[in-house]
Amino acid sequence: MSVFAVLAATYAVVIPLFEGPDEDDHFRYAKYLADERALPVQLFQAGGGAAGHQGWQPPLYYALAALAFSPVDTSDYARRLQRNPAQSFTGDRACCGRNLYFHLAAEDFPYERTTLAVHLARGVTILFGMLSVVAIWLLVTTLFPGYRYLALAMTAVATWNPSFLFASALVSNDVPLVAFCTLALWVMVKMILRAESVNWKTSALLGTFIALALLTKTTALGLLPLGAVVILFAAYRARAWRALFGLTFAALGPIVILSAWYFARNQILYGDALAYRLIAASALPPRDAPLTLPELWQINLPWLWQTFWGGPTPGDFPQWFLYALLFALLVGVIGAAAYGIRQRRALGAARLGALGMLLAWLAFIFAAQVQFIRVASGTDQGRYLFPAIATVALIYVLGWRESVWQIVSRVRRAADERAVTRHTSLVWTALALALPLFVLIAFTLPAFARPTLRDAANAQIDGAPLDATFENGMQLRGYQLGARAVSCGETLDVHLDWTSAERLRATYRVFAHLVSAQGVVAGNKDVIPGGGAYPTVYWQPGKMFRDTIRVPLNPGARAGAYNVIVGVYPFGAPDERVNLRGADADYVTLSDVRVNAPPEGCP
Repeated sequence: MSVFAVLAATYAVVIPLFEGPDEDDHFRYAKYLADERALPVQLFQAGGGAAGHQGWQPPLYYALAALAFSPVDTSDYARRLQRNPAQSFTGDRACCGRNLYFHLAAEDFPYERTTLAVHLARGVTILFGMLSVVAIWLLVTTLFPGYRYLALAMTAVATWNPSFLFASALVSNDVPLVAFCTLALWVMVKMILRAESVNWKTSALLGTFIALALLTKTTALGLLPLGAVVILFAAYRARAWRALFGLTFAALGPIVILSAWYFARNQILYGDALAYRLIAASALPPRDAPLTLPELWQINLPWLWQTFWGGPTPGDFPQWFLYALLFALLVGVIGAAAYGIRQRRALGAARLGALGMLLAWLAFIFAAQVQFIRVASGTDQGRYLFPAIATVALIYVLGWRESVWQIVSRVRRAADERAVTRHTSLVWTALALALPLFVLIAFTLPAFARPTLRDAANAQIDGAPLDATFENGMQLRGYQLGARAVSCGETLDVHLDWTSAERLRATYRVFAHLVSAQGVVAGNKDVIPGGGAYPTVYWQPGKMFRDTIRVPLNPGARAGAYNVIVGVYPFGAPDERVNLRGADADYVTLSDVRVNAPPEGCP
């Protein structure tokens, strides 16, 4: 649990405000509760009203988050919502940047006002993430008592998933839902395995966890039929049919007392207990066209898989790595099935039933997700599978453990099965820890990291000095080329030393082109400075930084001498280049380079 807490807290500090899915509106809902001390009445219009488009959600998590930051002044909330117009989840990060919003000095430590409030709310989510760790550990140790290494690996694979850590570090109700759903599944497993000792207290505990899950997110409705089947199974196994009604009412009692009021309120206010019509009108409008099977397979399901693992920058994940994770899952599915067949007698009907119940929950969550994708756009998000993340981890670890055992047992007849379990579990635990650290270093930090700043008055220029000032205040003080010649398939590194004497109030793109004397462009690149992470609105007057633009050669580029030119233009207006002060030119010529290409040009 301590490892999870450290990882989640690190993600919470590294991820700037509102850079998670809908975190701005999740916080807005909690802020409304803190300010108004009342639940919002949503409107049947885009945005939903004062509480934002998440205001239709069940209120439990948001009320707890509001309680955590209610003493904090959040009147500057709107000023933290300066949109980055260039943002893009996929493609070249330098082109646009991954940040949804601009992040200025008000977000730096020590935290104050809205920044402090958001981090306090994120702290509440981290606590629910820690509760999820406990819940998954309890679930696995109940299902496989005595196999602590197996429980360690499954808990690590589930909760050290970069995307799960990312969700745990945001203002969001996804991870609280995981905690309550997994606790409910744990109680169900106990009821299946110990049917003879099931009593009204156990049933009431199940009902309590289901009720808390329902007050967190309506996805938990799937627990109701599953819980009913488990209660029926427990009564059948115990041959206690007279107790069936008592167990049922013991489970229904907490559900009615704790959560029924929310659905009754929806019915009274919106004429719909589940508020589906409200959601369609205010938050998730229906798809423009019916979902096709090719679209599902080629677009939605790949993105679902990518965001299940990808965390804050899923578009940066290499495809080979996603395929490797998918291959590992397929091996896990085959191995888990082989384990169930081989060990069916040792497991017994009850334990097989518990495993089947967990698989049924995963199937329900996946089917609900596909239905969600079918009716609304933008819903192919991997975090929606998290309520069944414990089952996914079980498939990975148990399946690979069985696959390794099948190989080892054929090589060494006297192999120790527990030793195989221990070793494969430790390998999965190590891999589970390496993955979020790798994602943090390789993708997350670069996506939001700002370049090193120097004092412009005393900075030493590596390369050729310049004194070019554009009319918007951007100053190019020096440059250095990575090479004097470039060939097809290569890129030319153009290093630029930038500063400004005044605060820049707009977002500008910088372009670097290779242009011949006849005006032919052999290569070009337009970027947001700092690899997309340091847009011009961040620039501090009097501070210099070095930016690098990697210019590729265009298809068809021919051999010859070309000048490297650099200029700037407002984002979204490439034809409105900014002139140099005191000159008619709208670009700076740096130097010439040689392009090497075959007679027919670059392929």
